[in-house]
Amino acid sequence: MQEGIFISYRREGGSTFSSILYSELCKFFAAENIFKDVNTLTPGSNFKKEIEIALDKSSIFLLLVDKNWLQLQNEKGEKKLFSKNDFVRNEIAMAIEKNLEIIPVLFENGTMPAEKELPLTVRSLCNKHAFTIHVESVISDLKLLIEYIRSKKKFLFDEKSLTGSYERLFKDPTGTIKKGWKQNADIIKKDLNYLKGFLGKFKNKE
Repeated sequence: MQEGIFISYRREGGSTFSSILYSELCKFFAAENIFKDVNTLTPGSNFKKEIEIALDKSSIFLLLVDKNWLQLQNEKGEKKLFSKNDFVRNEIAMAIEKNLEIIPVLFENGTMPAEKELPLTVRSLCNKHAFTIHVESVISDLKLLIEYIRSKKKFLFDEKSLTGSYERLFKDPTGTIKKGWKQNADIIKKDLNYLKGFLGKFKNKE
């Protein structure tokens, strides 16, 4: 089972709330398992490829929807969702194709769109039950959302914690051992590359 959580949002109107959500999720899940573009993508990376990889590693797709989500337009005056190059549209389409659990998160008076308001490729979004974050109870609502997400995850605790390590070993001993071997192999490979580079520099000095 994939452990990733993917946050999809519009920077126009969604930046502040997405940052709050990301921060709260990081209290319960390893940051490397939470995808939020500005927190995850590194300079020079192929962001289209990284998004697809993140979706492949995810089981939950959080779609942040505010009151202006449907109406936002591109520089041509067209609704962004109806542009084939729109990242949010493509993220939703890939999440549907990969059969992720899609949770529309409504905030700041956001509402679920009607089918006719969406492109054909993402109309099944309308069948998803939304979670609402109310203005007067943002923190308590976030806690309820995170509790629900935790209930859907195979592991409840951060794998970097002692409790998380024991939980994973108990629930998935084979997977835990394989992951440990892979991590150690990666470290050894990295060390050998460093050593090779060091010896090469030393040899050139001679």
